[in-house]
Amino acid sequence: SVTTKRPAAGGTEREVMPKPRSVQVIPAKHISSNESFQALLSEVPPDQPLVLRGLPFAGDQACFTVGSLSAEFDDVALPQRSLVAKQGMRSSTGCTIFIAEQPRDEDVIGASPAPWNPEGCSFGSFCRCAVGGSRRYLTTRSGKGTCRRVGGGLTYDSPLRGDEASDGSDALIKSLVPRVPMPLLLPENIGFAIVFWVGAFGNNFGLHSDLFSEQFLVQHEGVKEVLLLLPEDAAVIEPFPFLSSPLWYKSEKRTVSNLQLRGEPCYRAELHPGDVLYIPQWWWHEVRTISSGPSLSTTYRFHTEDSDRLNKVMNMFYQFHAGARDRRDGGRLARHIRSYFMYGLAREEEASRQAQANGPSCVALAGSVHAVLAALGGLAVASAAFGFAAGRRFQARSSSL
Repeated sequence: SVTTKRPAAGGTEREVMPKPRSVQVIPAKHISSNESFQALLSEVPPDQPLVLRGLPFAGDQACFTVGSLSAEFDDVALPQRSLVAKQGMRSSTGCTIFIAEQPRDEDVIGASPAPWNPEGCSFGSFCRCAVGGSRRYLTTRSGKGTCRRVGGGLTYDSPLRGDEASDGSDALIKSLVPRVPMPLLLPENIGFAIVFWVGAFGNNFGLHSDLFSEQFLVQHEGVKEVLLLLPEDAAVIEPFPFLSSPLWYKSEKRTVSNLQLRGEPCYRAELHPGDVLYIPQWWWHEVRTISSGPSLSTTYRFHTEDSDRLNKVMNMFYQFHAGARDRRDGGRLARHIRSYFMYGLAREEEASRQAQANGPSCVALAGSVHAVLAALGGLAVASAAFGFAAGRRFQARSSSL
């Protein structure tokens, strides 16, 4: 499709998003195991999202709807307040339940939505609001690696202990995991996180990435539109800057329609009940409910080892850069740290380009993701533990003179 221009405020022109390409839809009745899914991946272009249609499930899809779950778990009490965890800034357990309301005049939820605290609210009463056309939505997830496929069913090993077990943060997880229809492509005895989402027409979480994780988004009720992209240049996404914001896994532009794609392809998937969307690592995605009435989906999220490494590194960078900005040196150390990062990343990019130009034998020069993250992690830990800590002590000592 061709990118066009149209006038914007002030007489300037802005890019109009070209029509997205369609995500490949795979007839998937024959995919009844993880082995058959892996065989499929070897036959299609690598690292591309896929819609799997007609996939076999263990469990009855028709009985997993907002109405049926509302009746079955009507009295399940929700926690007194929403419990939210951002990427890399999770509670000790990783179990969260978050409820908020998207204003009717907003096409996308804000980057930091105000939580709605469900004091005295049961799951049944919340579901009745969703059926009645409320713009309120609920998402609840388990901790990383707490769920597993065992044979034809799922297990959940609650990480909550003592006082944590009484706050209700995983009450819905405990109720829904034994009931959710399970796609048979899931591998056995490998831990993953599970996410349940209940909402209605127009709910849109905004453009974000789940980084180093592979995901299967299962649509149970309603219809969702998913826009996906993975540009070579992350500047196209305009993520929140990781040195000044903990929301670095979200786009500041919030929605794909606000991006200047610069020729980068964007893909679109339309998910109907029973469809499964496979999302490879790092793909940025925006999910919007486009059908009337309630919507229900489940995400099976498999984190790689690099997921924890990245979260630790990014949050360490954020913390010691924030500390450097607080020093009474006019921002000199903070500027040096930023230039240090840019220099190292520019050298890595140059090595990668040189390796590609010289052929496969030199690809090793570019290094692996694991090696880069390990090096950055060592830099972050060393800087925070030694250099930056010492700098703070010197600053405190000199200010007392």
